[in-house]
Amino acid sequence: MSDPKKALVDASSRWLTVAEACLYVRCSQQYLRKLIHDGELRASRFASGFRIDRVDLDNLLLRRKRVISPYRKNTHPWVSARHAAARKEVA
Repeated sequence: MSDPKKALVDASSRWLTVAEACLYVRCSQQYLRKLIHDGELRASRFASGFRIDRVDLDNLLLRRKRVISPYRKNTHPWVSARHAAARKEVA
């Protein structure tokens, strides 16, 4: 069974409402409105609210994408010591 919320976002539409844009990028409406008011996301004001271009949302995601380096073993010995101590307490 498919999620009814995902059906609300039309794959062929270019302009999305704030609610549809939130489903598209999986974030809250409050966060998207903050990005619009801070000038980080371009939007057009329409009669009933904002309309956001799908291309601008994709560009926002690309700008916000960060590469997180993997955890390397034995680079933080205090972490493994703390976990070992916690395991001893449980046992």
